[in-house]
Amino acid sequence: MKRIITTFGDFHTGDEIADAVGRYGLALARIRDTDVVDVPFVTEDGTVDRLELRIGWLVDIGIARNGRAGIAVIEPETVEQLTDHALAIERSGVPSVEEDDSWALWDEL
Repeated sequence: MKRIITTFGDFHTGDEIADAVGRYGLALARIRDTDVVDVPFVTEDGTVDRLELRIGWLVDIGIARNGRAGIAVIEPETVEQLTDHALAIERSGVPSVEEDDSWALWDEL
């Protein structure tokens, strides 16, 4: 089991779901975009609930191995959907940034 770490809490979910969220979030960040994803997670009392989570550009999330034993959430449809979205972005490539559009020109500092 892994957990998705956000600024408003940690959410325990299955390894494949957490990895797919991380991959899609990274792909979105590379093209400076965001999305809201709906993923299952395990609550403190052991029930499975759902979370709408914003991921992508300028969104702070982390994926970590969970230290506690518990239910590993498995939802192949969600993993497939997130992976498909990430692959579509990865195949299209990362758009280049024009020098005038860059907010981080480190050589000018």
